[in-house]
Parts: sequence; C-alpha cells; structure tokens
Amino acid sequence: MKNAVRYIYPILYILGDTAGVFLGFYLAYEIRFFSAATRVFPITKGVPELGLYLYATIFVCAVWIFIFGIMGHYKRRPPSSFDRFYEVFRGVSAGSLIIIASTFFFRGESFSRLVMGFGWVIDILLIFAIREIIYRFELSLLRKGFGAKRAVFLGSEKGGLDLYEKLAKQPAWGIEPIGFLSDSNSGYPILGRIDQIDEITKKYRADMIIFSLPAEKRDLIANIVISNENLNVEYMMTPDIMGMFTSRSTSGQIEGIPVLRWGRTPIEGYSRIVKRLFDLLFSGLVIIALSPLMLIIAILIKFDSKGPVLFKQHRIGRNGREFMMLKFRSMKFEKENTNSTGWTVENDPRRTRAGRFIRRYSLDELPQLFNAFAGHMSIVGPRPEQPDYVRQFKDDIPQYFQRHKVKSGITGWAQVNGLRGDTSIRERTRYDLYYVENWSLILDIKIILLTIRSIFKSDGAY
Repeated sequence: MKNAVRYIYPILYILGDTAGVFLGFYLAYEIRFFSAATRVFPITKGVPELGLYLYATIFVCAVWIFIFGIMGHYKRRPPSSFDRFYEVFRGVSAGSLIIIASTFFFRGESFSRLVMGFGWVIDILLIFAIREIIYRFELSLLRKGFGAKRAVFLGSEKGGLDLYEKLAKQPAWGIEPIGFLSDSNSGYPILGRIDQIDEITKKYRADMIIFSLPAEKRDLIANIVISNENLNVEYMMTPDIMGMFTSRSTSGQIEGIPVLRWGRTPIEGYSRIVKRLFDLLFSGLVIIALSPLMLIIAILIKFDSKGPVLFKQHRIGRNGREFMMLKFRSMKFEKENTNSTGWTVENDPRRTRAGRFIRRYSLDELPQLFNAFAGHMSIVGPRPEQPDYVRQFKDDIPQYFQRHKVKSGITGWAQVNGLRGDTSIRERTRYDLYYVENWSLILDIKIILLTIRSIFKSDGAY
C-alpha cells in the first residue's frame, strides 16, 4: 500500500492542473467581458457565449497537460518553492505560446487575445496554488513513508554520508534512507556487510541501492549490478573523484571514437553577454534606488568613528585577476591595509556601533554594486577571497580554483545556503562549483530572491 501511493500523486497533479486550467479561463472570460476591465478594453464585437470558450478550453487543457508531461512536471517535485513556481511559470508560458500560435490557423470563431492574456496570469497563480495544496498533502505522506523509495547505501564514502543526511532531512525527494552496507563503522546505521546485499535488500524491502564506494571499487559495482538483477531495484551513485570531473560532461565522438568533454561552464559566449547585461541593468537600478540609504549609511559611519567611509581590499576574481573590492567600513580604523587578512567572528571587538548594524543586515556590501557595475564583480557568483587565502586554498582543496572561471559575486549559492562568515571552505567550494557548472539566469534570480529573504534572518552575519 505504501509503495502504491506514489502512483496516485501524478494523477492528483493532473486532476489539479485540469481544474486550474478550466477555472482560470472561466475567470479570465468573466474578467474580460463582465468586469471593470471593459472600461479599459471596450467590447467591440459583442459578448461571445461562455460555452464556446469552455469547449475551446478542452483543447487548451489537453495541450497544456501534454506540455507539462514532457517537461517532467508529474515526476518528483523540487523541494524549493521558487523552483516549483518557475516550473509552473515556464510550463504555462510555453503552453500559452503554442495556443496563441495555433489560433492563427483556426478560421472559425474569433477568440479574444485578452482572455488568453488574463488566462495566462490567472492560471500561473491558480495552478501553482492547487499544486502547493497537493504538494503539502504529498509531503505529509512522504514523511510517514507513504510513496517514498526505501534506499540502502552500499559503502560509506563521505559523499554517501552527506547524501544520507540530506535525504533524511528532506523527504520531498521521495527517498527514505534506511542505512548502510559497509565493512567499516561510519557512525551511521549499519545494516550489514557489503557481501550481504541480497539478504539485506530483501529483508528491508529496499527499492533503491545507492553506491558510495571509492573509485578503485568500480569493478565491484559492476559485479553487484550484474549478479543481482533478481533484486528488481533502482540504482544511484554518489560521485567519486572522476565523477566530480565529469558531472557536467558531454559525450560525443570523433571519427567513431567516443569521447567525454568537460571543463566548460555554461557562462560562455552568448550567456556571458546576457549575464553582463543583467549585472549592468540590475546594479544600475539598485544603485539609483538605494542611493539615499547609502548616503545615510555613509553619514552614520563618518559621525560614529574616525576613518574613511569605504573599506578597500584586494580580492581575487575571474581567472585569478586581482581587483579592489569596496565595502562600507564597519571596523575601528587604525591604519588601513588593503592586504590584511582575517575573517570577522561573532561579537568581533573591532566592530563600530554603526558597523554592528550594517553588518547584521549586510548593508556593508552595498558599495560592491559599483564593483558589479564596473565589471570587476557580478551580482551573483562565488564570493571573492583575499590573495593569501586563495594561494592557500588552491593547494589544500581539490578544484578550488575552478570557482574562478566566473566573476566573483556580491552574493552566491553558498551564501544563501548558510555558508557565510566562519564556515567550512570545503563546503563553500562545493556549492560554488555547483553554481559554476549549473549557471542560468533563472538561478541568478533565485539566488537574489533568497538573498533578500536571508538578509532579515542575518544568519552568520558578524
């Protein structure tokens, strides 16, 4: 029964989307022809029958459900509410464009483009709201184990231990971690030894085996998969060292020889131009909008303590180039040294009274908008480090310098995931590399919105 529930979720989402499409276009029809909107958009060709639009909505619904399906909307939902909203926005927008295009080939009744426009906006909100209700219901059942796939971890490498914790904390992924098959004690639930895979998988009714083994045991993985076909389970693997290098690889062939290519980032060519234009527009608008606030902060700093308003420091940016990063000064001024090192810590005695306030809400970072406008930084990207730290980290942390393939950012994926201030550099690097390999303009917008939300939490801001 618990496993059968997972097949019900897609049906609920399809039914919810169908209800949302019909209700959305009914409301769009009412708004267009029977509301105050008629004063702005006068009716010139009479009011068409509601039935005509409801019949047309059957076609709209069929097209949209098909598009949602091929876009993967009825598979596992992402845990992020932003991602779920963007999924609906993208799907409804694509469906609307197809419907509008198809009306040019229809020679029957003339349908109002305004109804379609209103329907686009209303259906984005309605379908998202209905899906959220279903999602909350699904999540409550997943927390109780209904519909989740039971997973056994084979091996106990660090990647597997991290994945175990994340799956245990976030049931929305639909995977319930049971424990580990390992020949060593990792401190996590050990179900048995690796050679007991057949027995343990059947005993715990596992649906999935997640490999967490070192690179040198790849032959063991192949043997286990081949010799245990009778288990009827799904497989997943956490990346080893080679997997780290090929996580964003593309396959191809040269004269019949298969090859893998990796090392490129999505921020190349046209994408780099798009990102730069976004940085210029966003930083310019925010500088104009927040200039009164920045003036007030500058006055407070000047009256609160001796020293300059701005703190300047050398940082390492894209391709290892140094630049001068700007911040509002939040520490007591003695003798400015732009090459000084040292992170701030909680209750740092060097902070000024004004500094405590502006650091709490990250207002000291605002001058970096000028860095972004000038092209030294980006709005979103890995946070820039001081030269001494970069020289140290690039030798101690694998792939650390890969984060310098893109411009440094005022905010970043690591920061909105709580990795700021005195936190693990290795963990920050992992999140930075994810950003470098998975960049998109939508991801930048998501990070900006999460940054605005996190400012008011002010976690890790000293």
